[in-house]
Amino acid sequence: MISYLSEINDIKRASERALKSIGLQVNFTVSETTMPSFGDITTNAAFLISKAKKVSPSEAITLFLTNFAPASQELIKVAPHPNGFINFWLNTEFFNKFINNIISQKGFGHVDIMPQKIAIEHTSVNPNKALHVGHARNVIIGDTFYRLLKRLGHHVIVLNYIDDTGIQVADLLIGFKEMGFNVDGDDQKFDHYCGDVVYVKANKVIENDLRLKKIRSNVLKELEGGGEIYTFANHIVSRVVSEQLKSSWNLGARYDLLNWESHFLHAGYWNKVFDILKSKGAVQYISEGKNAGCWTLKGKKVLVRSDGTTVYTAKDLIYAAWKLGIVNDVFGYSVFADQWDGTPLMTTVLNKNGVKLYDSVDVSYIVIDQRQEPIQQMIKDVIEDIDPNKKYKIISYGLVALSKNTAEKINANIGNERFVHMSGRSGIFFNLDDLYLMVKKTATEIINKRNASLENKERVAEGIAVSAIRYSLLRIDLEKQIIFDIDDALKLEGDTGPYLQYSLARAIKIVEKFGSIKIPCDVGVLNSEEERELLLNLTKFDYKLIKSYDAVSLSTIASYAHELAAQFNVFYEGRRVIDEKNEQIRNARGCAVLAFTYIMNDLLQILGIPILKDL
Repeated sequence: MISYLSEINDIKRASERALKSIGLQVNFTVSETTMPSFGDITTNAAFLISKAKKVSPSEAITLFLTNFAPASQELIKVAPHPNGFINFWLNTEFFNKFINNIISQKGFGHVDIMPQKIAIEHTSVNPNKALHVGHARNVIIGDTFYRLLKRLGHHVIVLNYIDDTGIQVADLLIGFKEMGFNVDGDDQKFDHYCGDVVYVKANKVIENDLRLKKIRSNVLKELEGGGEIYTFANHIVSRVVSEQLKSSWNLGARYDLLNWESHFLHAGYWNKVFDILKSKGAVQYISEGKNAGCWTLKGKKVLVRSDGTTVYTAKDLIYAAWKLGIVNDVFGYSVFADQWDGTPLMTTVLNKNGVKLYDSVDVSYIVIDQRQEPIQQMIKDVIEDIDPNKKYKIISYGLVALSKNTAEKINANIGNERFVHMSGRSGIFFNLDDLYLMVKKTATEIINKRNASLENKERVAEGIAVSAIRYSLLRIDLEKQIIFDIDDALKLEGDTGPYLQYSLARAIKIVEKFGSIKIPCDVGVLNSEEERELLLNLTKFDYKLIKSYDAVSLSTIASYAHELAAQFNVFYEGRRVIDEKNEQIRNARGCAVLAFTYIMNDLLQILGIPILKDL
């Protein structure tokens, strides 16, 4: 597929050949230009020739161009700059080929990349509470990266790990077993009831009660060993997970497989992994000091407590080794639930005769907040020491804090602080379900004001809510903290997801009203700055996707979609399309709008933003 990326790659290859002919091996760049006046693509290859050969920039340019022979030379215009940089302009033939390909294929089509077998684990929220907006960032990052991987042609399986043997679950069970909380819940969703009521209250009591702390220790052992308490826990945790999934499904996320921590322990995986770690010298037994009787990872992190129970890092190591095929899969599989997209969500079962499903992968991604990165980096180092051919990759993101305004709305007193980090133990959080319903309500109110007779108001309001939430958590760079403000989240105009939905809906209506578009298109008659900028940015689709994938930067896709939508609206507001009297120009503009609908449709699907034609 001819595109901006194909031309960049062609120029790179031709530049490498030219430099080799000159006798140079240097690191050069071929990239986007910083200003439209500098062309569409630029390289510093001739500038480097000037430095290495100690010749003037003009001599270096001549030397470079004498040996420069791109395969698609007819698609570009070369424009040397006096400082030694060489700029390239994409010409009419390039744009015509690109637009006609997009229209004939009804979309961009295949993106040229070497496919891999990839697992991505995300969400993995402790099964004792509902998802809050901080968890939502994890869900949306993971789901969007999954969508990007699939769009690039990778073979992807989405995993959700359920920590059903941890302290949070133990505290929840004590709340039910020892403190008299009603197992049937109350009028709340069960995950809300468990997290907002049972866990918060039980945890506060347990921390100040030696008897309950001892019970907690026994519960943890029983969860790892099986028995009556484990059976009871499985009943409670499965109900919580089912409710958590509904929250994720509301946002358009989906999964392929649920993995349960207890299954790995009960299937004997720890002994296998532990033996591998011992053979590699990655673990040490501590005989004295505060960690006496414990096993540690590289002398730094306790893996096995003196009482024989494992910490969560050991469990993460088991899971990482299983995902990458370092230990063999012994599970069977069954259906846990049917998902919104019609696909089954599978779960591991301890019955080895169950249906086989999982095939180990070559690359495993895990989505975590930045606080977990040191431990996950340690796991990455251990896994890749065991098998250097296996890749364990970490996607970490900044925390989501609540603004003072939002904290006050949930009656959290934070004094003069500008924001506060969420904490399940302290009860300071903003549940995802509540956010979703509030944004949906706001969207419904706006719809009623603008178009009270609109059909399918419920579906449209839900689509707008999903768009608003997903985009607000994707447009910020991963490494940056988000200070979540409910009033900002309720805005449906500006740099928002609904703006993208509106732009695509507008373009679709133009195409529907336009009538017949003649093929092949000739966009050479589109000479204005806004027309050319729109065409140029449309050609960058695969370039932006691969740039986002390589850097694991989902804000790159979000920014690209917003810039493209803004350029389309500037183009449409400044240029006639349907009522343009010149038939050649009219048809060319119709082609540009149609190509925009295909590219924007593709981008919204990657971002997980519902496509609404009736806005």
